[in-house]
Amino acid sequence: MRHTTHILFSIFIIVVIYELIPPLKSIVPFTYAIAIAPIGALFPDLDHPKSYISQGYWGILSIAICKTTPHRGWTHSLVGAALFTAILTVLLWYFKASISYALIFFIGYVTHLLSDSLNPTGVNWLWPKPKKYSFYSIRTGSKEEETLQTLLIFAIMGILVYDVLYNASSLLK
Repeated sequence: MRHTTHILFSIFIIVVIYELIPPLKSIVPFTYAIAIAPIGALFPDLDHPKSYISQGYWGILSIAICKTTPHRGWTHSLVGAALFTAILTVLLWYFKASISYALIFFIGYVTHLLSDSLNPTGVNWLWPKPKKYSFYSIRTGSKEEETLQTLLIFAIMGILVYDVLYNASSLLK
């Protein structure tokens, strides 16, 4: 999947979670969550030197990771999600920031794995076990992926409109 699909999917999942579990806003503000989750959603692609995240500040880390794994290797697994989330948790603790942000990062990371599971290549969720899981056939860059992006945009907007009309804009307060 393209980075835009991963970002939209992570925002969609965060909007749904925050709409279903309103007390979560008191732990991590919604506006922080919709910024942190997409970062988590991009992190698994550090194993690809031409990925969107590898082109920026994370390029050095990407070079090191690419030496340890092929694309959709350990970074595209629950092991990778746990490892990067643990590192973030330690950094948040060290800098005396809320470690709750790590949960949102983890959710974003897992959304990447979920959306890549829609691709025929699949994801090795249980690395180092070799089995890859795929439950649909949306190829990267295809019309189907563009349709998915459009559906995600409408779904996000629909939930936000619902929140404004029926929950007094609770997400944005």
